[in-house]
Amino acid sequence: MRDAILGVVALAVAACATPRVRSGTGLRQVSYAVDPPAPGSWLLGVEATFEGSPSALLVAPDQPDTFGSVASVDAGAVVPAERRGTGWWVPSCQSRCTVRYTVDLEAMAASCGRMDCARRIGDAVLGTVDTWMLRPDPMGDAVVHVHVVGAQASRFVTGLRRDPSGGYVFQARELAEASYGAFGSFRSDDLVVSGANLRVAFLGQPLALGDAGALQWIREAASCEVRLFGHFPVDATVFVVPVPGRAGVVFGRVMSLSGASVVLLFGTATTADEQRDDWVVVHELSHLGCPSFVDEGHWLEEGLATYYEPILRERCGWMSEAALWSHFGSEMDRGLRHNGDPASLEQRDDIDATYWGGALFAFLADVRIREATRNARSLDDVLRAVLARSGDATHTARVADFIRIGDDVTGTDVLSRLYDSWALRGENADLPALWRSLGVNLRQGHDAGFESAAPLAAVRRAIGSGDKN
Repeated sequence: MRDAILGVVALAVAACATPRVRSGTGLRQVSYAVDPPAPGSWLLGVEATFEGSPSALLVAPDQPDTFGSVASVDAGAVVPAERRGTGWWVPSCQSRCTVRYTVDLEAMAASCGRMDCARRIGDAVLGTVDTWMLRPDPMGDAVVHVHVVGAQASRFVTGLRRDPSGGYVFQARELAEASYGAFGSFRSDDLVVSGANLRVAFLGQPLALGDAGALQWIREAASCEVRLFGHFPVDATVFVVPVPGRAGVVFGRVMSLSGASVVLLFGTATTADEQRDDWVVVHELSHLGCPSFVDEGHWLEEGLATYYEPILRERCGWMSEAALWSHFGSEMDRGLRHNGDPASLEQRDDIDATYWGGALFAFLADVRIREATRNARSLDDVLRAVLARSGDATHTARVADFIRIGDDVTGTDVLSRLYDSWALRGENADLPALWRSLGVNLRQGHDAGFESAAPLAAVRRAIGSGDKN
């Protein structure tokens, strides 16, 4: 789920190469030198340099009272900045300024009462980049550089994409979905999955299955994604967060625009034999292969992950064919529009519409593409083409891009017609008729049965296997 979870400290990037600086558009460059706290301290030191700020007021995005010792540095002189409301007044920033300040990470975490702000996890604090960044508002499209400095640089881990010239780099507009990062004590290891590197950072107390067991769990789930995308989509950092007394993977979230990062909440009592019943890790990793749709298309992002998660588990041998279709048979009708609901999926923000309305769109698209092309093309081909042309989750795209690429690669107009009728105008699907066509017999309290002679039985088999037959 790209939905809520924790929040905290991190840094960011946006493209493999350093973004080009544009002149004449307000704030041009920002750089942060970040000095992580030593063991026993939670005081983060930051020195920020701003060029061409559109405002003399620098603001803290959240919990400004945890920011302290804010001062400008001019020709060696350190001058305390004037506090104004939730910000600090530094007139020189409208040309060029350097500002030093501290952030009390422990106080920031202690004052958090929501799921989307700084959190203390053992001897670490986890969150997103914007929690510790003092900055002008708006920042526009400024290029932001981050360097980790000092003797404690190893006490920071992040999903931010690295700047080839050192440190990290991103564009300010990507703060809307900044990567996760953690300051403090953690354990880490690296996985290489089909050419991509996954750094796994373990926070807090060890799980019952141990770090090695959790690492293997993540490796196998990532390998399932390769069956869809052909390779693992992008380098990423995965944060494993323990949930005391719980079993299984309780929750997860992806933040990716400034670099791919995933937070997974594992119950401390989780055992290795629960892996194949887990859907969360496969769901979250699926998000990394699809570009991010900003200000639209949340139903498409979540719908694709919801649709493909059980399919990938069947393709990996974690779920039987009967269990897959029993799952779809019991859940897909949650995506149907009810009387009084807005027609457009963009206007419906409840869980069923977002996850299962989107999943039903993906299901109908997959079936109709396979039917129209006699299984020569599928939604799999669409996702691979979108990944190749529009990029992974660290890139942005429009829903219209997804639809256009899908029609192009399949040689059909299935996606554009379905988008118009299903996602915009709210037409519903006759699911009982569709189950019959696919040869799926839904039996209350039992796994689904199958009719091999059904018109679309080959489509049903190909969806689960990933084969074109």
